[in-house]
Amino acid sequence: MHRAGSKSLLTVVLAACVIPAVPATALGQEHRSLEATAASYVDRGNSSFSKGEMDRAIADFNLALEFNPRYAAAFYNRGAVRCMKGDWEAALIDFSRAIQLQPRLAQAYVGRGGIRFRKGDLDGMLNDSSKAVELNPRLAEAWNNRGLARQNKGDLDGALADYNRSIQLKPKVADTYNNRGVARNLKGDLDGAIRDQTQALRLDPRFAEAYAARGSARMAKGDAEGALADLNQAIKLNANLSNAYFSRAFVLKEKGNLIQALTNYDRAILLDPGCADAWARRGLLKLRLGQEAEAQGDFNKCLRLKPILKESLENLVRSERAQLAAKRL
Repeated sequence: MHRAGSKSLLTVVLAACVIPAVPATALGQEHRSLEATAASYVDRGNSSFSKGEMDRAIADFNLALEFNPRYAAAFYNRGAVRCMKGDWEAALIDFSRAIQLQPRLAQAYVGRGGIRFRKGDLDGMLNDSSKAVELNPRLAEAWNNRGLARQNKGDLDGALADYNRSIQLKPKVADTYNNRGVARNLKGDLDGAIRDQTQALRLDPRFAEAYAARGSARMAKGDAEGALADLNQAIKLNANLSNAYFSRAFVLKEKGNLIQALTNYDRAILLDPGCADAWARRGLLKLRLGQEAEAQGDFNKCLRLKPILKESLENLVRSERAQLAAKRL
């Protein structure tokens, strides 16, 4: 978010989805005084943004647009600030307006794609990120975001290729290493996942999501103590990270700390009640604790959220009951 000659800034939409900087548009030939005034407000808005004064920045971008209603970069910059404030719908409108005014503004496609991702529109994010890559193949954020869309659509090989390209272009972005690490974990490359998340933490030692992801990979490798240390640190840095509680509950259950595990599943569900897997795993734990009726309630909730899990859940329940029966013999 800057005019030509100023320092480039990076605006984060989500922990894993980023919006790149964009220069303001050049002044037109007509109404130079009005456009120059608009440009000065954009400059002042950028300065306020750099100081963390978000409301003041938005006020200046509003003034810029009063003087020049066709100022694409002002719409883009205002959208980026609105993203940081969590005003997603307004930001979406701003990015779309910037694209309408300047259809080759690659950064605006990345910004709009990030919001579409947040709204669950993976195809929209994929299309916007692909358009950004087409317009500016050296825009690392576009490759990262397209990788994120592909990953969530199940195209792990495509995601890894995009993350690799993003890292080639910008090798010091922690989010991209973490994203690639998650994709590698899903592919079964646990060592590669741990390497990527470790690199992400070198770049950003307070990256809670990277600790949680590395903890998940360590858990899958059977390193319960390493996993627990990472998950504890993730929760210390971000007490609202539902997947960290979910993973920690699994580790605690495997270590025999059933009551602590139950408390962590409770917390994971409180933070993310739409996570079907958390309901299923808590139900399995309740079975082990002899809470039959409560367990069935959790299984029912899991299947209401995600009916496709019916067969796999039935297999897990059957296995859990068999283990309990064997212990009684």
